[in-house]
Amino acid sequence: MTLGLPRGVAVREAFWVWGLVAGLLACCVWLMKGVIEMASAVKRDGRAVVTTCGGCYADCAFAAHVEDGRVVAELPVPGHPCAARALCARGRHRLVMPFDERDRILHPMRRRADGSGFDAISWDEAFAQIAERLLGIVDERGPRALGMTLGVPSFDRYWAYRLMHALGSPNVYGADGACEVSRLTGWEHSLGYSPASDLAHTDCIMYLGRSIVDSSTMGAVDALNDARRRGTKIIVVDPRRSGSAALADRWLRVRPGCDLALLLGIAHVLIVEGLYDREFVARYTTGFDELAQTAAVWTPEWAESMCDVPAAEIVATARDLAAAAPAAVVDAGFHGGIGIAYANSTQTARAICLVDVLLGCIGHAGGALNPPTPLSLGDLDPTRFATPPVPREPKLGSERYPLVDPVRGLCTTIGQSILAGDLRGLIVYASNPGAGYGNAQAWLGILQQLDLLVTIDIRWSETARASDFVLPDVTYLEADRGVGTVVGANDARVFYRNAVLPVQHDDTRPGREIFAGLAQACGVGEYFQFTPDDLAAAQVAPFGINLDELKERGWADTGVALPSRTGEPVIPLAGGKIALASDVWERAGLGRVPNWIAPMVEPGPGMFRLISGNRPFESHTSRRLAAAGAAEMGSDLDAVQMNADVAARMGIADGEVVELVSDMGRDRVRVETTPYLHPACIFTSAAPGGRSFGADAGGVQALGVGPLDHTPLRWDPLTGAALTQENAVRVEKIVAREDNDE
Repeated sequence: MTLGLPRGVAVREAFWVWGLVAGLLACCVWLMKGVIEMASAVKRDGRAVVTTCGGCYADCAFAAHVEDGRVVAELPVPGHPCAARALCARGRHRLVMPFDERDRILHPMRRRADGSGFDAISWDEAFAQIAERLLGIVDERGPRALGMTLGVPSFDRYWAYRLMHALGSPNVYGADGACEVSRLTGWEHSLGYSPASDLAHTDCIMYLGRSIVDSSTMGAVDALNDARRRGTKIIVVDPRRSGSAALADRWLRVRPGCDLALLLGIAHVLIVEGLYDREFVARYTTGFDELAQTAAVWTPEWAESMCDVPAAEIVATARDLAAAAPAAVVDAGFHGGIGIAYANSTQTARAICLVDVLLGCIGHAGGALNPPTPLSLGDLDPTRFATPPVPREPKLGSERYPLVDPVRGLCTTIGQSILAGDLRGLIVYASNPGAGYGNAQAWLGILQQLDLLVTIDIRWSETARASDFVLPDVTYLEADRGVGTVVGANDARVFYRNAVLPVQHDDTRPGREIFAGLAQACGVGEYFQFTPDDLAAAQVAPFGINLDELKERGWADTGVALPSRTGEPVIPLAGGKIALASDVWERAGLGRVPNWIAPMVEPGPGMFRLISGNRPFESHTSRRLAAAGAAEMGSDLDAVQMNADVAARMGIADGEVVELVSDMGRDRVRVETTPYLHPACIFTSAAPGGRSFGADAGGVQALGVGPLDHTPLRWDPLTGAALTQENAVRVEKIVAREDNDE
């Protein structure tokens, strides 16, 4: 089912349309009760199968109703820990991915010796030739010269890690660090973890650059709407009036990259007006007096001069948060100014933690939740199945960035390791560092310096086209993807992602089979003498869960304790207290308290910052995967948004084609004028740039200009993050009318 809205429908109107659709879907659930019950039993004839979407980490559950070999309906699964009333736009589009031949990789491919293109080869040839080159790198440079990066999501991670460990390499990188390493680092060394917000119980919540309406699951949108109906005050800080901002009680139109100043101004008001939680601060923190002395200069007027949010609005926001505390929270979400976008993103994350601490909301219902009890899956019995040792050497990049969690961070530092000559062979699984880790042109140049680049994916990407070998994966619908976990404020459960359809293309294989084949060719096949069911049964065994029953039902409760909401914070730091004035941060060069740091780049007169964010169809690389659906919805993938007053002063009309110009080049784009955008910036979707792929590439990949096309590759000196919005662009009119007839 494709949900279509006319172009120009207001976000608020669209939201209520979605609400109507939710009601209709609820009716469908009632009418199709028999189908839902049928879905509880996995039918390999494909009539109705409980599974979870493979579009992102949300793992939204649905019962796939299949007719004539195609998914014709996605139905809710009541009680499932990932239950949602419907799949989002991106998720629905993925249901047709097995049948979409555009840019689909259908056979193992090898680059020609002259670099002119690729030829199809057999799997045996691919495994043998890749293994020879992998082992050659190990012999010459050691196993630490090999690496692997995993995408979001990449399902067969267990096999991926096992292969790299069998070869002796510690270098397995998850792509989630590309979006949030600065945020994670800021919180890890301020509180000890990055908390989730308790939206279900909060009385006031503030989001910075995060738009649930535009980028999250339908379940998250429902949760936000439920909070609004309960009377929760919602505050959204964003240079753009996003879908969530349109629904908020207060929208603060912040200057891009200046969220930090706004937060410091709020902290000033909380301290000076005595609105902070004195008992919490006295009991659980150190360094308050030093903080208060520094905070004296963070007046609302100073903050306004830096971030363009009126001082009165800053004061009102601080008072609203304080009035609702401790059932109030500044969300620790990763978008906008606190993800990786700016050189001050880590400092901004520290400031969010500071405000939440002053509110006394850590570990409190409606606040910033304590971390859940870790849910540790079981593992294969090493007495039955040979297990490779975990390499003891540190992961490449960890010495350069010691504050970064090596498990969740460091993926964007792969480029530095290549340039240094330390990383010589790279396997890319369901990922695209050639477009998603910073400026695409720069990254493609870096990747070409590798001795071996192998891509495992479903579709051709920038990285795939730069590779020596390309191996075809299957879509998530075509293979069982095994056990997953849901660990959070309300859940400690496992689920099973069942296959819905048979493999559609004979020469494609699931990732696990590819890794096992490579292992066999490399002479370490003894570590892969187990079946997917062997692994799944071992993973759920500690919880007393029967695998067959799990597959049939789709999910099971583990019985692991949920985090408390008693107001007693968990503080896994040395001394058990939160250091408001911290030696750790002083040694890192960010100061003992989170003081102001300006963005690295400040666009000069006549220049704009090219910012990005999510829209329903256009989230990260999903922009490409859902391009057809976006076009059906009337989305202009080549358009950018510009402040209407600025455009009028420049003589630029709505819909006019102009040129974006920077040191990275020049590109033609169509302008959508809007009053709901900060005048210092231009907005485009969060998808990677398309110029690097080539306008004549065809298929769903040729999508025009993205933010990274005009952002130089810069690594944050503290975290190694790619600073994706540290840029400046100029807008030029196309004078000749014949050149503007597009």
